[in-house]
Formats: sequence, structure tokens, C-alpha cells
Amino acid sequence: MQRLDEEFGLGAVTVTTMGQDAEGFLWIGTQTGLYRYDGARARKMTEVEPITGHYIMDMVIAPDGTPWFAGNRGIAHYRNGQFEALAIPASAKPIAAGGQILAVDSKGVVFVLLFNHGVLRIDPDSPSKPIVLGEEAGIKENPVGIVRGEDDTVWFTTGTHLAHLSALSSKAEIDPKIRIPRERVVALIIDATHTMWLRTATKLARLEPNDHTINMESIGIGPTDEEEGRPSLDHHGRLLVPTSTGLYWHDNGRWRVITDKQGLTSNDIQFALEDREGTLWVAGSGTGLDRLPGVHEWSSWTTAEGLPDNTTWATLRDHQGRLWVSTARGITVWDGPSHQWKKVGSPSGHSRSEVRQIQLAGDGAIWALTVTGAILRVDPNDFSTTMQASYGGRPFQMIYAAPDGKIWATSRQHVLRFDDWSLNEAPADFPLPGTAEKELTFLSFSPEGRLWAASTGEVCRFEGNRWRIVAAKEGLPGQAITSLYALSDKEAWVAYNDVAAVSRILLRENGSAKFDHFNWDLFIVGRDSRKRLWFDGTNGLMILSPDGRQQHINHAEGLVWDDVSPWTGVREETDGSFVIATSRGLAQYRPASTTQTGKRTNVLLTSVRLGGRERRANEDPVVRPSEGALTVEFTPLVLDNPARVSCLYQLRGLEKPVTETHLREARYSGLPAGDYEFWVQCQDPGSRIASAPATFKFRVLPYPWQTWWARLMGAVLLLGCFWGFVSLRTRALVRRRLELEQAVAQRNAELIEKNKELEEISLTDPLTATRNRRYFYETIPTDIAHALRSSLNTAEQESTRAARQDLIFAFVDIDRFKRVNDELGHAAGDKLLQEVAKRIESVKRRTDDLVRWGGEEFLLVCRTTDRENAPILFARVLEVIREVPFDVGNGVEVHKTCSIGWAPFPWLMDDVGHLSTENVIELADKALYIAKRQGRNRSVGLVPAAGVFSSSKSITIENLRDCPPDLVQIV
Repeated sequence: MQRLDEEFGLGAVTVTTMGQDAEGFLWIGTQTGLYRYDGARARKMTEVEPITGHYIMDMVIAPDGTPWFAGNRGIAHYRNGQFEALAIPASAKPIAAGGQILAVDSKGVVFVLLFNHGVLRIDPDSPSKPIVLGEEAGIKENPVGIVRGEDDTVWFTTGTHLAHLSALSSKAEIDPKIRIPRERVVALIIDATHTMWLRTATKLARLEPNDHTINMESIGIGPTDEEEGRPSLDHHGRLLVPTSTGLYWHDNGRWRVITDKQGLTSNDIQFALEDREGTLWVAGSGTGLDRLPGVHEWSSWTTAEGLPDNTTWATLRDHQGRLWVSTARGITVWDGPSHQWKKVGSPSGHSRSEVRQIQLAGDGAIWALTVTGAILRVDPNDFSTTMQASYGGRPFQMIYAAPDGKIWATSRQHVLRFDDWSLNEAPADFPLPGTAEKELTFLSFSPEGRLWAASTGEVCRFEGNRWRIVAAKEGLPGQAITSLYALSDKEAWVAYNDVAAVSRILLRENGSAKFDHFNWDLFIVGRDSRKRLWFDGTNGLMILSPDGRQQHINHAEGLVWDDVSPWTGVREETDGSFVIATSRGLAQYRPASTTQTGKRTNVLLTSVRLGGRERRANEDPVVRPSEGALTVEFTPLVLDNPARVSCLYQLRGLEKPVTETHLREARYSGLPAGDYEFWVQCQDPGSRIASAPATFKFRVLPYPWQTWWARLMGAVLLLGCFWGFVSLRTRALVRRRLELEQAVAQRNAELIEKNKELEEISLTDPLTATRNRRYFYETIPTDIAHALRSSLNTAEQESTRAARQDLIFAFVDIDRFKRVNDELGHAAGDKLLQEVAKRIESVKRRTDDLVRWGGEEFLLVCRTTDRENAPILFARVLEVIREVPFDVGNGVEVHKTCSIGWAPFPWLMDDVGHLSTENVIELADKALYIAKRQGRNRSVGLVPAAGVFSSSKSITIENLRDCPPDLVQIV
């Protein structure tokens, strides 16, 4: 039992009438309004209230499936998405009060009971010419209760008589013999067997118009509610009678009573209806609406029907066909003759009576396993029991009946077989190897008789004399196995508790195992004759067909509860029904003769709001840009368990992927301009055929600036602006380029100047502003090459020696410079060095270079002075140094002299390459040493002796260092 409660606004309403139209909508009339239920939502249809008022007294589904509604203000019908009022002439008003005042025949002719002795007939072919059938038609008292027969004859009561109007007749025919009881007439109704029933306030009677008889129903049916209580027909045309003591259901000559014991909210029933899916809807007085799904497919037994406990574990049929059930309070058997459950007593001294597993042995005895791990053997004739508490001090884990009727059991690592049909002899033991620390928990036999077993992290198959073990190393994903079911000698299914998975194991001929894993958090509860596997989980049962299709059954579809026992929780009966053991009772499921295969759901758009306005599905509206917001509500019109149906939807023109959902609404906002089509299709998971799609087409207009001409004008304007921008930009770039080129040129000049300055700084001594050694070594190669080239060219031209150009290297050293540093300080010494450099610069030629060689020593490189005139130059240097004292700062003046040592390059004029530049500089340094040794304040030069080539000594730098007179001349 489920309820349409506050979530649909039906929590405390009083339902007066119900009906299901041709499309499948469930219409619910109440004392406070009309509702339409589509499986997802119950919508209050307030737009009908101006026609009928909010109190819905009667509802009729016409033969063409159109719903008609009668209220205290008028009558309306619903067609093409809107309500239309029935034109009732003012002279005929008011209409009658009561729960059955309206009838519609197959041609659409409407009959309405009036308050003032008559029946109003309105023909759709001439709606402006209604006919009131009153006293002149034979209706002398107020008519009450009206119903249409299959031949369009309309029956009603008037006073204590039964009357009818034949098709197109304007004269009522009164049955003179049938006397209606003088009490409130509730309704007339004709069932599928063409039996006419009369329901009054306290009685139910069969009317036989042909025999002119009335027969009161002998069974004690309770009275109706004070105002309502109109009978209805189920999907098969059988009578449903609401009473103040429950709902009475007429089935094959018998009455079935549904009360609060079966879960109804109240026994005071107002109305009942069975929809096309087999769900029974029951309305109480002020208690809303109860829903009983699968009333033809499901039966259940609980403690209310005599079970010892609602927690049931397993079932079986014995050889006599009796149903045995194990429960939390022992074993019970259904006793057919007494039509009640009979409990089987527990062995004396056994403290716990809960039994979970029961099996039928080949001799007809019932074997059971208690919660404490003891095995019971129950004699099916006198229900006497024998017990074995354990095996080797260990409790039993499971019992299972093999196809040959032998009982097998597990205890720790032992697999046991009882061969003598009793507990008197020790069972045969077939232990599993290597399982001392594990427990065998499940057994299962294939239809061919092959035994499979499961322990912690292992699945085993018994092969006569040995066990074939499948474990984690071969692909078994879990350790805690919750169920095992063998489908054949080669195939078994396993479920786990430590991982959400179910595995299919296939053992190949070579002994290897092939696995198929499914991410299902389920355990296996059985297999049926159609080779379907049954699983259970938190959401009820799942049935897996061999072709992979899945069917789901749960509490919402009629199962007494979703928690199904793992011990023979589902067992198939010989009639094709299934007995299911749950924790809230025992259920029997009789699948409908027609399956869901090929059944198509019927998806409809129940509400379309575009731009804040309700639209019709076939309207194809065109809306302004600001109205591009769409909300669509749709339904597959599945009323019993709508959550099982999923839908696919897509807004074509906006999105490419299709969205799958279990919701029944889609929303879009801010839709851009364009043509759109909303498309939705639903499919029941038990069906292979999806519904025909429901669609809604519409167009969102563009804003003015989104039109083609606006875009064209915009494009032209944009191109013009772009051209102007490019032109201006090009001019600016050219101007900027010229500016940048000028700036770059100026900057390059500055950089060149800076580089020159840097280069000059790197080649100049920072103290004396003379050149440094780096300058000398970077420039001297050019000077050497020039001097050598000059000497070679002169030799080739046989010119005079005077035409040759020498390089003179002269070291100038300040005499006794250290005394100045020691006595006057380094600042005075620095000042002296600067002044000496200036005086030498004043007498040297512009082509000569003065290089500070180190400390107080300078190197003078003379490029245009030959060796013959060198002494004259150096005499001027000596003179400029010694003649005038040096101002070294702080008013101090000092007299200083210098010593000069020089040598020419090339040293040998006839053999210019004999001595290198370094050799000549070494000779100049040697000459400086000689000048110092001879008394300072003088210049000394070393040149080749006149007979240098005739000397016995070789001309080498080693020999020249000693200045032998036959090689060196001191000048």
C-alpha cells in the first residue's frame, strides 16, 4: 500500500469520484477541486471551477474516452487540452445532487438528472435544442442514479421504480414490478456479465429487468458513507463496492474484502478504481488516496493472516503439495482443509526456534537449519523432529538438497552428505583442501547434478574425487561471498559483500576460468523455468533474462517488501507463480498473462510554458526575443511505478546530445533567435519498444539588430569603419616607424660613441691617461707587420737603409720612485706618475704611443724614429724630466730623473725575422737595466754590432742577454 500524500496536495482531501481517460490520465474529483494525476504530479485543474464549482459530484468517462465532470454549478468535459461547458438551459436548472447524475452514450448524447423531476438530454448534433424529459415522458418523481447500457439504453430510478430510456426515445419506460427500497439510492451500475447492480445506503441488490425482479445480496456488505460510496468496476468489469467497513470486491461469485489489515488508511471508503495497469486506487473519507499496485498479480501473508512472524526466510512444497515456510519464530505449514497456518514445534530443550533454511529430502522429510547452526529433520506426517546440533563440535553453515534428494551440508571446511535420509549415521565427508582457516558458506547443485561450493575468497566445483578451486588469482574480485547459484556444470554466478559486484564464472574444458563481472550491488535469490536469474538488492528484485533484458519488481509494484531472503527467497510454483520470502511477510507473485514486451508507453506533454504563457503542444508559436524561456512538463503516463520509466529529451536547434532523466520536467532560459523543436521519448525498462515521441515546435524571433538586413548594414558599416581605422592606423604606423627609425639611428650613434668610449677606457690607464698593456698587445701586431713589410719591400728595391722604418721600443723608468711613495705617500707618487706621463707626451711624436707598463715604468713605442735618431729623442725626454721639479701636491716639489732602455725592431736589418717582438722588448728591458747600473738619468740602446754576422757566436736571445761586444753594441 502506498499513498498519494502531501507531495501532490492530496493528503487530507475527500475523494468523491475518479476516472481514467483515453490517454491514461487519472482524474480525481474531490470536495475541494478536480485533480489530474499523470504518474509524476497531481495537478489541480482550477480552470474548470468557473464551470462546475470546486465540489465535483460525478465523473463519467464517455465511450470515446472523453472525461465529463459534474459539479453543483454545471457540467464540463475536457477535450484538446481545454474544458468546455455543457450548455444547460436556465429553465432546466438546478441539476440534481448526488454521486451519479450524468451519463453519455456512444453518440455523445448527454443525459443529466435534474432537481425538478426530469432528465435533460442534449444531442451533440443539435446542442441548441436540449430536451427535458419530465412528467410528460412518464417521470413523475425525482430521478436518482443513472447509467448507460451497452446498447445506449439509459437506466435510472425514479421513486421506487426502475426506468429506462431507449436510444433516441423521448418516453421513459417504467418497470411496474421492480420495487426499489425506500432509502437513499447511491448508484446503478452494470458489470461485465451485464448484471445490473443497485447500491443503496445500506443494501446491494441485483436487478433483473427482463425478469422484473430484484435480489438482495446475501453477504453482509457494510453501509455506504453518508454522502458518497458509489460502486465502480475494475479493469475486468467486476464490481468494487466502497463501504464504511472496507472495500468489497466481487470476483467470480466470491467477495474479497480489503480493509486496514491490508494497509488501507481507513475502512471508511468513498470510492475505488482500478486503472489499466492493474493498480487499485482507494479513497477514504478525508484520508486522501491509497494506491495498491498489482492487486491481480500479488498476494501476501503476514502475521495478520496467521504467520508466526513477518520475517520469512525460505519456502518449499512437500510431496503432499503443502506450503512450508521458515520464519524467525520457527516453521509453519499451510493447512488447506482448515485454511490456516499450522506451526511445527521445536525440539525439546532447543532455546532458539528461528529457522532460516529448509530443504525437501528425497524421502519427503523436511530438513531445516536453525539460527544456531543445528540441523532439524521434520517428519511430514506427524511433524516430529530430530536434531543434530553440530559436526565435530562445529555448527552447520548450510544445507542443500541435491537433485537426487540427498541432503548436503557444510560445517567449517567440511562438505557433508547424509546418505541414509536420517541423522542417525555419520555423513560422508568431502573436505576442501587448504581451507582450515576458512568457512564454507554456500552450496549449489547444477541441474545436471554437479556440486559447487563457496568459501571465503574461493569458488569450488566438486569433480568426484577432487575439488577445482577458483580464487582471486584467477579473477575472483571479492572475498566475502553472499550467494552462489550453479546454472550448469560449467557455469555459476557469485555475488559478494565486500565489493559491489556479481560475477559469472565459466569453466572451460582446459580447466581455466572465464569471468564476466557486473557492477551490481545485489545477491542471487533464485532461477526460474525460463532460465532467468533473480537478484535482490536495496531496491527490490531484479530479473535477468538470458538475452540480457532486466525487469525490476519492488514494493512500489506490489511486493510486500523489498528485503528478500537469500535462502530460497524466490521459488517458482508449478502454476508459474512465485513465492517470495521477505522480512515483512510472504508474497506470491502471479505474472500477468501479457508481458511488457511490445508494450509502448504513451508520453504526453502536460504543460508547455513559453515566454511565461501556457501553450498547446500543437500550437507552433512565434515569440518575441524577450520571451525565449521554455518550461516543459511531460509524462509517460505510467501510474503504478512511474520512477522505473526513464525519458530522453532534446531541444533541437540548441543542443545535440540527448539527455536521459527520471524527472518529468525540462527548463531552458535565454534562448537565442531560431527555430526549435522540443522532443521527448520514454521507455519502460521492461519493454523493448519506446514511446512515440512527443514534440513541441516554436520559433524565437531575433532582435532587430539580429535580422539579416541589420546584419548586412552592420557589416557594411563595420567594413567602412575598418577601412577608416586601417587607413588611420597605417598612417600612424608609418609616422611612428619613421620616428622609431630616427630614434633608433640616434640611439645607435649614441651606442657607437659609448662603445668607443668604453673601448677607449679599456685601452687606457685610468691613472695616467696613457695607453695600457691591453692596448699595446691589440695594436702591436699591426705595427710589427707594417715594420716587417717596410723592411722587406726596402730590401727588394735595394733602397738605402734610411728608407727603412724601424719600431723603437723604449722603457722609461722614474729613478728612485719608491722613495716618493715611502716619504710623501702614494698620493704624491700617483701625482708624480701623472706629471711624468704628461712631460713624455709633450716631447713624443703624435704617431708614437706611450704605454704604462707597470708601476713607475712606461713603454714608449716610436713608429717614425729610426735607430740612428733615437738617442736624440730620448735625450729630449731625459731633459724634460730633470729640468723642472714636479709639483706632487701640498706645496711639495721634487726633482726627478729617469732612465731609458731601448732597442729597435727589427733588430737585425738584414734578417728581420731573426728576433721576435718579445725578444726585442727583452733587449730594451736589458738596456734599461744597464742604464740604471751606469748611474741612472741616461738612455741606453742595444743594437747589433758591426760584425755581428762574422761572430763565432750564434745570434740568439740567450747569447744576447749578456751583451757580448761582438754581437751587441751599446749606444
